[in-house]
Amino acid sequence: MPTWFWLNIPLAAVIFLAIVGVPLWIVFKHPDTGEEIAEAAARHRARHLAAIPIHVASMDEAVRWREAA
Repeated sequence: MPTWFWLNIPLAAVIFLAIVGVPLWIVFKHPDTGEEIAEAAARHRARHLAAIPIHVASMDEAVRWREAA
């Protein structure tokens, strides 16, 4: 029985390193640049500008509504 236990230790080490190592490798290979965060924040602000009317008479009026919000 102890022989099987010691033979499973390398297998467990390989599985553990794969579970820990693959996500770490992905993080280091594709780091966050912050562009996605800025883009998501811009979409969030644009979505929550409820003060802008759906229909405006001119583009100047739309710009004034956006600046006021």
